[in-house]
Amino acid sequence: MIGKVRLVSVIFLFLLVMPLGYAQRTAWFADGYHGGIYGHFPLWNTRFMIDQLKKHSEWKINLEIEPETWDSVKIHDPEGYQLFCDYFAGEGKNGRIEFVNPNYAQPYCYNISGESIIRQFTYGMAKVKEHFPDAVFTTYSCEEPCFTSSLPAILKGFGFKYGVLRNPNTCWGGYTSAFGKELVNWTGPDGTTILSVPRYACEGLVENSTWQTASWTNSNDFIAACFADGIEYPVGMCFQDAGWKGGPWGSQYQPTVYTLWTDYIERVKNKVDPDNWLFTLEDVKPGLVWGAPVLQKLAQEIRTSENLLVTAEKMASLDFLMTGQPWQEEEFAEAWRTLMLSQHHDCWIVPYNRLKSGKTWAEQVSVWTGLTDRMAEKQIDRIFDRLPVGDRKSCIVVFNTLGTSRNERVAVKLHPDTDPLQLRILNLAGEEVGSQITKEGDAFWLHFDATVPGAGFTTYYIGNQKKKEKPIKASFLKDGTLKIDNDYHTLIIDPRRGGAISSWVVKKMGKLQMVEDGELLNDLRGYLYHEGKFYDGSDNEAKVTVVENGDLFVRIKVENQFAGNTYHQYITVSNTPRIDFELEIKWDQAPGIGAYDHENNYRNEDYAKAFYNDAYKLHLRFPFKNMGSRLFKNAPFDVCESRLDNTVYSSWDSIKHNVILNWVDVTDASKKNGVALFCDHTTSYLHTDDLALGLTVQYIGKALWGRNYITHGPTRIKYALLPHAGDWIGADIQAESNYWNEPLVARMVDAPPAEQQRSLLEFQDKGLEVSSIIVKGQDVYVRFFNISGRKNHQISWNCSAERIELVNLNGNITGSLTHDKKNTKIQTDIFIPQFGFQTVKLTKAKMN
Repeated sequence: MIGKVRLVSVIFLFLLVMPLGYAQRTAWFADGYHGGIYGHFPLWNTRFMIDQLKKHSEWKINLEIEPETWDSVKIHDPEGYQLFCDYFAGEGKNGRIEFVNPNYAQPYCYNISGESIIRQFTYGMAKVKEHFPDAVFTTYSCEEPCFTSSLPAILKGFGFKYGVLRNPNTCWGGYTSAFGKELVNWTGPDGTTILSVPRYACEGLVENSTWQTASWTNSNDFIAACFADGIEYPVGMCFQDAGWKGGPWGSQYQPTVYTLWTDYIERVKNKVDPDNWLFTLEDVKPGLVWGAPVLQKLAQEIRTSENLLVTAEKMASLDFLMTGQPWQEEEFAEAWRTLMLSQHHDCWIVPYNRLKSGKTWAEQVSVWTGLTDRMAEKQIDRIFDRLPVGDRKSCIVVFNTLGTSRNERVAVKLHPDTDPLQLRILNLAGEEVGSQITKEGDAFWLHFDATVPGAGFTTYYIGNQKKKEKPIKASFLKDGTLKIDNDYHTLIIDPRRGGAISSWVVKKMGKLQMVEDGELLNDLRGYLYHEGKFYDGSDNEAKVTVVENGDLFVRIKVENQFAGNTYHQYITVSNTPRIDFELEIKWDQAPGIGAYDHENNYRNEDYAKAFYNDAYKLHLRFPFKNMGSRLFKNAPFDVCESRLDNTVYSSWDSIKHNVILNWVDVTDASKKNGVALFCDHTTSYLHTDDLALGLTVQYIGKALWGRNYITHGPTRIKYALLPHAGDWIGADIQAESNYWNEPLVARMVDAPPAEQQRSLLEFQDKGLEVSSIIVKGQDVYVRFFNISGRKNHQISWNCSAERIELVNLNGNITGSLTHDKKNTKIQTDIFIPQFGFQTVKLTKAKMN
């Protein structure tokens, strides 16, 4: 990005030497509208757009309208709706109107799952086509920073040819890196490229604005800077908010030609040489209010629904194959609809704004995700309820919705008449497996280690005369600290220092000490601006209690205070590498937490704002020993090594990508050892010279538009730490994240199923994952995502099919898979590049 002084100098010199008539060179401008029935779309706007198109023959509009908007317009303004449909069917589709973002709810994309992004396009495009059958989708463009690194493959999969990597007039929530000139080959992590218009290298941020880049009006200065930088065909952009009454957006520079994005790209693509741009997720620079209680809660609700819905779909697909039960298309479509609406960008950036329902965006997210969760749970309940009826205490069925065999702990609620003291669990071979009983209120819960094949289920039986337990060692030492010791870990928890972890030795990694000398893990730290000081949880002595101590795990409760506010953490340690944490802060007081108090001087135009600076927010600290030289983080269908020296920034013009989607992983310089942090919601992380890793917990104060972000009840988050040898690929960190987000599903059932163990498919590489399984008619569609370095994978199918083919995201066949039949299995080989995905269609599939 050209700095302000340099930019002014370049333009001034350029204007001095500009040949006579040079100012008459043409520029282009992409105008249009952004919004929808949930964001902003007054009903009069439909007729207004057509009236303005007829009035201004030179005008063209790129539309980024929420597809469901047209359902509402059709009902409440049928005349305007028909007028728009008729116009589009004629002059509109022939060069005056283009649909450029058919996502169902215009999500930011970087903050949700890759599967969610695909469904946003799937359902959104279908809804647009429902109203406008002649609509085609050629160029992707958006007026919010709705970008992520893997979009090239997703866009190409849906038949898009081009993209636009800028959002000049709505940068409140961030923007993309400046790079290149007219066109770039936007390259995703899997190598897929899509020809795109970037935010030019010379396209700076606007002074006295925290929401615009220089191309928003095609100013004389901007166009002069473009010509001076060798850009022969400069184009500006502004998608107006639906409801603005000005008609064509004025371009300062003349002559300027209004253009549809596809027309512009096809006009210039053979006249310029595009730069190649490996666009990483750090080229998306989102500046949301990370740590705000309202944002934290809705992010958790969305994550829960994402995980639950894909789990329900996979289980329902297995049920279809095993029992022939019809696929509940309408119910799943409605569950996705409410989830997609909860992913709308406005939920994240204006959570306190009210919709027509009278609820705020945040309140509406709770309603929408609640509907999704109930529909998904209903599907899961149906599957278990259809199993045979018999002795109520006979068995437990456990489903695995991922593609590889798993051995993990599951928990089921026991029936009231079950004797928990004598209960034992037997696998299909009649062997006892490790188990543990806990009590919550009047209910007993059974925890046991289950081994389940990929994309399938198995059955466990309940017996009597449990073996004598050998609990994990958890004991208080003479100095008052608590020591936890098992096959994997030796932890020391120090009550005198806030109940934080003062020592963590990982035995399976050569007795590696994870905690920096003299430091503490999982300690809370934050700055209270009214008091002008930092507080640490370790400032106080904590109460540490052993809550559970059994065969499988020990669970510790740490009770403490932070600046007068009570909080507790649960720490669960088992005979596995991962340690799980739960944090709850009650907020007895209402502190201001952040870099400073804006008081009454908050100005939208000011670059510096307190909510940008994570170092002063309340955060969990993880000062790992000899870790942090390198950091990796996942994104939708991607993993990226960070190029940032640190993640701290305090101003809109210096935003850094500091987002944790599911996990971040820090290692030493040689990637010999590392530790991954998992989080139950999208938020920000810290990584500085002084702190190997931190997790943002809370910001309380003024933020976007001067809104006061306050607490609305207790803060509750879940996170986990996983130490490992080698890098994230060798340690299967993505797979471990999937296990954490998509756990085994276990229920007590009335009797064992007719077949006690079934599996749809099997493969060995944990770097290959099953993103989704759905049913259409009599056909099953399985989408695979490859995170590993291996490109060729062999999949064994425990089913038959008339044909096994590859399809793109539009459902069009792109190739067939050769397959060999071995006994009752079908084996196929599939090629998927790293960070790529493929969808496999099994025509008239039947489970063997």
